[in-house]
Order: sequence, then C-alpha cells, then structure tokens
Amino acid sequence: MAVSFSRGSGNPETSATARNCWIAIVLILLLQLGCSPGTAPMSDAAQAKELLQKMLDEWKSGTSLGELKKRHPPVYFTEDLWRNGAKLNEYVMTEGSEVLGSNIRFKVNLKCTNKGGKAIERPVRYIVTTQPALTIVREEG
Repeated sequence: MAVSFSRGSGNPETSATARNCWIAIVLILLLQLGCSPGTAPMSDAAQAKELLQKMLDEWKSGTSLGELKKRHPPVYFTEDLWRNGAKLNEYVMTEGSEVLGSNIRFKVNLKCTNKGGKAIERPVRYIVTTQPALTIVREEG
C-alpha cells in the first residue's frame, strides 16, 4: 500500500497510517536524543591534586583503604599496594598534571614497605576524578 504524506488525500486509512508514521518518527528521534551519551563533567585539577595528596597522607598515616568508602562523600581509591597491606613511607608528586578526558593524571614516586618488610620504590601514575564521584585509580602500563 502506498502512503501519502500530503494532507487531504481523503482516504481515512491512509491518513491514519501517515499520522502513525509521523508519530513513530518523532518518538524515534526523541528516544535517540534521550539515550545519547552526555559528556562527563570535567574534573577540577586543583581539587584532584588536593584529593590525591590527602588520600596518600591517609595511607601514610595508617588509614585502611576500606575506610575511605565510608566517608561522605565516599572516596574510591584503587591501589593494590595499599590493598595488600603495604605501608606508605614517603611519596613525591612530580610537578604538573595532565588532562585525560574528564580526568586528571598525576605522576607520583612511592616508597613503601610490603607486609614482609621489603622496601618498594616505584614511579606510578594516578588518574583522579572529582566529578561525579571522587575516584583515584592507579594507571597500569
């Protein structure tokens, strides 16, 4: 059956089909607009640096990694050394940061002692997000 989109065709069946087609097209367009991914809010570099320093100081002072999630707002920190019981003895943040999408990347030199007493010294990179949640993830690779 041919569908005419012109007004006044006179055939009620064709008019109803045309109206339904237009409704379907509008609904599809609205769904696409509603389901399109939004842009993530940009993290604030100064706030990200402050958050990272504060959390590294917490690690250094003996705070458990699990305690960070109980805070308001919670802080989500992914760090295997900390999770595995290493003690942070010292850290040095290198100057500057790098924008990585909506996140901020920092380079940090860590000096730790693992559970067995072995000294660990390594450069790491952390990706910090301040919006919509406070997250710190050690970048691998």
